[in-house]
Amino acid sequence: MEWNVYVENFNTRRIEKYNIFKHYSFLKDCVEFAKIKNITKQKFAEKVNRSLSYFFQYKCEWEIILSAWPPREDFREEKVDVYSQVCLNFDIFIDYLWNHKQELIKEKI
Repeated sequence: MEWNVYVENFNTRRIEKYNIFKHYSFLKDCVEFAKIKNITKQKFAEKVNRSLSYFFQYKCEWEIILSAWPPREDFREEKVDVYSQVCLNFDIFIDYLWNHKQELIKEKI
C-alpha cells in the first residue's frame, strides 16, 4: 500500500515524500476497518476519515508551510498538514483503500 504526501524531514531539514501507510497506528486502523464484515463503503470512509484526522490533522510534525516563489510581501503562507493533503483527493483515496481491502487484510501488523 502506498499513498504519498509531503512532510518535512527534521533531520535533513528538507521536504520529502512520505507514505502514510508507514505510520503504524494509522495502518493498523485501516486494517481493522477492512476486516469488518459487511461494512459499507460510506461507513468505511467515515472510519478512515476519523483515523486520518486523529493521527495527521493539526499536529506540527505533520505540517508544512506553502509559500509563493519568489516570495512576495503581500502573499500569506499557508500551513498544510497531511490530513488536508489526503483530503484533496479523499474520494480517490477511499476508492484506492476499498479496492485494495484484501491487500490491507494481508498486511503484517
